[in-house]
Amino acid sequence: MSELQQSFFRHATERNQIWRILLGMLLIVIVYFALIFGMTSLLVYKGIDLYEIMLSRSPQGLAVMLLSFFPVWVGVAIVNRVLHRRRLQALYGPSYQINWFHFLKAAGFVITVILTVEVLTQLYLFLSGQDIYRRHMIDNLSLWCLWALPMLAFLMIQIGAEEILFRGYLLQTISARGGNFIWAAVLPSVIFGCLHFDYATFGANAFAYVASTAVFGMILCAVTLRLGNIGAAFGLHFFNNLAALFIYGLDDELGALTLFHLDLDPQSPLVGGAMVLQTIIASIAFFIWRRRFKVRSSDVTLEK
Repeated sequence: MSELQQSFFRHATERNQIWRILLGMLLIVIVYFALIFGMTSLLVYKGIDLYEIMLSRSPQGLAVMLLSFFPVWVGVAIVNRVLHRRRLQALYGPSYQINWFHFLKAAGFVITVILTVEVLTQLYLFLSGQDIYRRHMIDNLSLWCLWALPMLAFLMIQIGAEEILFRGYLLQTISARGGNFIWAAVLPSVIFGCLHFDYATFGANAFAYVASTAVFGMILCAVTLRLGNIGAAFGLHFFNNLAALFIYGLDDELGALTLFHLDLDPQSPLVGGAMVLQTIIASIAFFIWRRRFKVRSSDVTLEK
């Protein structure tokens, strides 16, 4: 393992016993559900049904869904400070800052994967004579633009919560204990994937969804370790979800602001095939991209 890779977790070696990590995960879960229960109860008392709003397939519902990840930030921050005596920013890397150069650079990776998948999809649709795209917010751009800016902030809260937990807390603390890639990256990524299991919506495709998400998580872990900073993982996750929430997606709660809807049954073989295809292309692109991603010396400055 290179010096740069070790720099991501070297500062997290103290107060890092196994019992602290396990207790930390338990406390994060408790804090999350306690805050969600408290906010939900308060709003129910005021006559507001958050669950109904979330299922309304509206921008408001999407905003609530994204903001529901904020308690994860709170839980991770508390655990990092109380159990490990470190600031939340320590999870970003040795500089204690998100590397925004890496964040923006990651957009190129996501665009490459999405365009490749889209070209192959369009070729298949052309040969099969299908048309799966249906106009949605493209016919109401004023409302789309009105929600765009605040929703970008809410999206950062959502993806950031998952990143600081899986690519930050778990990857860093397990690696700092000497855990190999299997324990520090693969296992948390499998858990990350399983949390996306939704058989009611996707049917048999739910397993492909879990596998795709788990592989994506492993790529994010590998990128984070390679660069010694969580910035690229933030960027990969952010721009991936940005396309799914703002450009095209299924006609469901997450598709409230997409410009186009995909007129597909989530349980159809085409959806499952697209998940597998995107996973394969993302994996190939990663192995090519990691060789070309140059790290500038100014990007790895340690906190003084």
